[in-house]
Amino acid sequence: MRILITGAAGLYGVHLVDDLLGAKGVEKIIGVDDFSRSFLVKDPSELVSRRKEFEGKFELRKMKFYDLEVADFEKVDVVIHLAASISIPESMEDGKAEVYFKNNEYGTFMLMQKMLRTKKWPLMIYASSPEVYGDAIYTPMDINHPMLPRSIYAVTKLAAEKHCSAMNYWYKYPVVIIRNFNTYGENQSVLGNSAVVANFIYRALKNENLVVHNEGKQGRDFQYVKDAVRAYTLVAQKGEELSGLVFNIGTGEQISILNLAKKIIEISGSDSEIVFQKGRSADIKALEADYSLIREKTGWKPKYTLDQGLKRTIDWYRKVLK
Repeated sequence: MRILITGAAGLYGVHLVDDLLGAKGVEKIIGVDDFSRSFLVKDPSELVSRRKEFEGKFELRKMKFYDLEVADFEKVDVVIHLAASISIPESMEDGKAEVYFKNNEYGTFMLMQKMLRTKKWPLMIYASSPEVYGDAIYTPMDINHPMLPRSIYAVTKLAAEKHCSAMNYWYKYPVVIIRNFNTYGENQSVLGNSAVVANFIYRALKNENLVVHNEGKQGRDFQYVKDAVRAYTLVAQKGEELSGLVFNIGTGEQISILNLAKKIIEISGSDSEIVFQKGRSADIKALEADYSLIREKTGWKPKYTLDQGLKRTIDWYRKVLK
């Protein structure tokens, strides 16, 4: 099996490469990343533990994923499309909506159109987000939860899903969609509009205040990246028998942002204090995954507890930020 991964240098990308290197039946991994994001380590591939297999199996191309040609897809069996602009607040900034549209929606549309022209269609595994659901009407959220996106980012992810699904409905093109609930781990950026776990860890290790919006009652389902990427490996190995399906991946448990901040301070041994600020009016109040379908189809379920994942992540940041 030959696999092409877009966004190969990101949080998911480097851990997925590492997982796939040890997976049965994987002959070659081609990574694509434009390195438009800043990373804490000069070379994200340093996180790949399987160095011997890495040198022989992995090829990296520094380019925009939507500049790939039809010929690039002729040589692979699976495409795992991780690349995206991912900041919710950034997507709502003046002048940024077009960037998110071009990268997330139009870029994915062009990717699908090129893959459609190949002689042998590679399986498309599209990485989506629970933000497509909007605020929870009920929890845990299954794949049939109403779609009420509340940001440009969420709209572009949902639209990209629909472009993939349309190819499946119309042509029977093999597509699987995975909605990743909040994920954290080594190699998550702390620069710019960083994700909340990375932001809290960074501040905690510097003994700076952790900023919690509103009262911090917003609930989130945080999964460790090593668990998350294993879901992609299992889906890739199952292949086209899963075509047309949509999966959620997460832990099925919520923690409030306030309690997350307290937990990170405790695990890191920080002297940070928690301060409260007014948050975004459109901030989603709760996210919690119903991952029963992917468990049924592949046997996937999370292995790491939140405490275990946070400890591993904090230890990594501590070394990198020295």
